[in-house]
This record gives sequence, structure tokens and C-alpha cells, in this order.
Amino acid sequence: MFKGFGRSKKKPVLEENELTTGIVQHPITKLWQTWISFTGHDIQCITAHNQREDANKIAKQIADAWSEGKYKTGEEVTAFIQSLPNDGVIDPLPQNIVMQLSQQALSARK
Repeated sequence: MFKGFGRSKKKPVLEENELTTGIVQHPITKLWQTWISFTGHDIQCITAHNQREDANKIAKQIADAWSEGKYKTGEEVTAFIQSLPNDGVIDPLPQNIVMQLSQQALSARK
């Protein structure tokens, strides 16, 4: 799991301007999905990869870009996310996995 810092308009459970990102293997597709969260509760998968290493690189790239404050507007963030490589369909995660990721995101700030 990687942390980045920048701007968020949502009421944070994490620190203000903090983003948490990580990877998870989808239980059905077996693709490695990168995810982000601005609050610790809003887990959103944004890319899917065949290889775990590729997903890790993207998660680190996301955290680094956020930490460096490269993207200031919603449009810039959206364009950045859309520019990331992707190997497949980003399938929704089962609720129990989303809850586990949320707990990880929240515990990472301690």
C-alpha cells in the first residue's frame, strides 16, 4: 500500500489532502487491480493488470504523482487516471474485500 498527499474535497477520515492506494487481486478475474481512497471508506478500483508487478508500479506512480501535487483539478486527476495503462476490465470487488481494504487504508494512517 502506498500513500500520497494532495487535494481532496471529500470529508476525510484520512488526513486532509491524503490519498491511499494499493493493489488487490480480483477473486474471479484474477487480475491485479489498483485502487485509491481519499477517505478510507471510498475504495475505488481504477486499473486492472495481468501482472502483480505492473499493478504495484501503477499504485506507486499514483502515490508519487499525488505526493508531488502534479494534479490540482478534478479534470487533471481524471486525465491522469485515464492515461494509466490497463490490461482488462475493472470489475467491482465483493463487499467483504472492500471492507478489508478500507480497514487497511484506515490503519495505514496510524
